Amino acid sequence: MNIIGKIFVFAVFIMSLVFMTFAIALFATNTNWREEIVRDRNSVKPGESVGYKFQLEDAKKEREKLTTDITKLTNEVAASEAARDQVIAQMQTAIEEKNKDLEVLRKTKETREKEREEAQQELAATHVELKIITDEIKGLRVEVREQQSIVDGQLKMAAELAEKLHTSESSLQIVSERKTQLEKQVANARLLLKQSGLSIDSPQKDLVPTVEGQVTAVNKDSIEFNLGSDDGIQAGIDMVVYRQGKYLGKVKVRSVKADRANADVIGKNGVILQGDRVATRLK
Repeated sequence: MNIIGKIFVFAVFIMSLVFMTFAIALFATNTNWREEIVRDRNSVKPGESVGYKFQLEDAKKEREKLTTDITKLTNEVAASEAARDQVIAQMQTAIEEKNKDLEVLRKTKETREKEREEAQQELAATHVELKIITDEIKGLRVEVREQQSIVDGQLKMAAELAEKLHTSESSLQIVSERKTQLEKQVANARLLLKQSGLSIDSPQKDLVPTVEGQVTAVNKDSIEFNLGSDDGIQAGIDMVVYRQGKYLGKVKVRSVKADRANADVIGKNGVILQGDRVATRLK
């Protein structure tokens, strides 16, 4: 029940008291009004009520109390209405602020939606561009693989050519070194031939240099010694075998290698042993 309802209840209660007073006044025409008026609470008998004087005093007290309550309630109503007005004003202010905030949020939302739409458009354009770039990258990868295959083939060819060039350079260096050695050997051979009374134009059989070696193996009527084609030994020439200046026999060269040769014994003057000396000419 609100405050206004309470006020109406108290007003009805007061009117009821007034009506009751009138009813008692009418009833007093047939009663002892003095006794009915001045009867106190101590003189009340069964079936009787307190005198109207005391009832009136009680009613006045009740009226004063109700009047006080009404005044209090009226003040409370006024205060409540003032508070309500204040709250309403605050709420209106808050609503206005919220409306402003809502308007700002609405504008912000519109801006965000516009930005989102623009971002979506940019994203769609980016997707299209990305697809184009991806296709280009795929094509470039295929082209790179093809070019890489070509480059790998060229690198392999270059490596092979470099290896061949290195081999050729090595061979050329070896040939150059061999040429230098041969030139030195030819010069030495010319010098030896000159010292032996021969020349480069002498018959081949007379071109055997004067060299000396050692028997490395003996097998019945054949021997092996440590002189070869590098030393000027030729197949078919005759050589002598000796030991400490003693002639042991004569041998004919059968086969020649670079650093050794095999010969057959064609004349003996003693037993030929491993370690004996062999020479083209006996000194």
